[in-house]
Amino acid sequence: MATFDVEYDLVAVGGGGSGKMAAYIAAKEGGLKTALLEKAPETGGSSVFAEGQTAFESSEQKARKVPPTPGMHYPTRAEGFKRYIDYSHKRANPEVVRMQVYETAETIDIMKSLGIVYTDVTIYAYEQPTELNTFHRPEGLGAHMQEVLLQATKDAGVDIFTSTPAKELIVEDGKVVGVVAEDSDGNTIRIGAKAVVLAGGGFGGNLEMVREHSRFGKNADHLIYMGPPENTGDTINMALAIGADTWEMLPLMIIPVAKGKSLVAHINGGGSQPVLWVNNTGQRYYDEHVALSFADAGNVIASQPDGRSYSIMDQDTVQHLIDDGSDIGLGDFIPYHVQLTGLQAELDEAIAEGEMAWKSDSIEDLASQIGLDPAVVKATVDKYNEFCHAGDDPLFFKDAKYLRPVKKAPFYAIEMRAAILVSVGALRVNGSLQVIDKEAKPIPGLYAVGMDAGGLFGDTYNLDVPGTANGFSHAGGRVAARHAIKTIKG
Repeated sequence: MATFDVEYDLVAVGGGGSGKMAAYIAAKEGGLKTALLEKAPETGGSSVFAEGQTAFESSEQKARKVPPTPGMHYPTRAEGFKRYIDYSHKRANPEVVRMQVYETAETIDIMKSLGIVYTDVTIYAYEQPTELNTFHRPEGLGAHMQEVLLQATKDAGVDIFTSTPAKELIVEDGKVVGVVAEDSDGNTIRIGAKAVVLAGGGFGGNLEMVREHSRFGKNADHLIYMGPPENTGDTINMALAIGADTWEMLPLMIIPVAKGKSLVAHINGGGSQPVLWVNNTGQRYYDEHVALSFADAGNVIASQPDGRSYSIMDQDTVQHLIDDGSDIGLGDFIPYHVQLTGLQAELDEAIAEGEMAWKSDSIEDLASQIGLDPAVVKATVDKYNEFCHAGDDPLFFKDAKYLRPVKKAPFYAIEMRAAILVSVGALRVNGSLQVIDKEAKPIPGLYAVGMDAGGLFGDTYNLDVPGTANGFSHAGGRVAARHAIKTIKG
């Protein structure tokens, strides 16, 4: 019989939004003796970087009646269900999708009861006609939401242990009965639990797993990781070690980013605009209008040779972005139509550093500085300018309003890469977030939530249902905890 150093009813492994919500519900609603283990020195995980969360038929949507964007409406649960299923090309797990569309609305009410104020319910990328109005934006965004949830978790009586990574699951007679962890002093502790909720944040910070599971192959080596370094798939591997199955491990949430810069940097905002994009061959490779969806744009850039892209623009376009604002936004990182007032200074600084931005009075010299074939880049720019002059792009059918010529020197180039925010494919779970084994049976006592739970996606993150990952994390944590409460108490 297994022996333990300490025992709880429920242990949540991971202190992001999903783990904290599971622990909070277990303690607050179920009265369970609950512990939360966090690998990092602080809780929060990827959830602190989230901007908003998705929900269907929420109290906020009902109160507002119609979205601020003319002609749009708030989607029903049925519309949400069909969108997830269709977007995944029927590869999503209907049980998990059903959980998402039915349970996300209650999260909004719970967070409101804790003091969160939602400033609007809208879309993420304006002018993207297929996007659903599900984006509930909390005041203070994800960071504030996690502060509030952390305090609520503490108030509910949850024991929180930071700098305490979980190492393996303890299994007895086919049931998970605890977890082995390493405390902040490096001591091994055996923690008994009637239920364990895995909430480790996925494997985005583990390049080996990204290379193995994503569809980018060797190009995975060129991806930049921008999430918490602790998200290395430990909890997923703990479940796999005891026979858990997976569901669509390949999708990642990725976003274009200027090499070495933050998402809020104006040079990043400039490089992400639908200006002329060329790859390592010096040729244009896609309709840059794809920038409207950062997830799709990230996929496109990550698929290029060496995972690199160069955004080329002239002085007129730089000035347009400074004076008139961005043509597209990156959520709250680069708001839609915000004036990129720092762009020129950031360009000048990066050009002086000579690593990811270049400037010249001739296209040929600009290409040479980057290391591209000058003749090929010159031909690409000349052809692109012809399209801009004609107002017609017969190669990629880019919307004419984004066809800005590259004519007035000086000319600029910004190196863009694809950055992983989180992985979004993981363990196979059912609608109650129980982890499923390779024989399609739930593993008793084991749950996976947030980015450790798979089944909501096909091969790409659903940016057309904005706030999906954050909504999934909090709803899933709550559903898993309630199932555990019912199982434990009978």
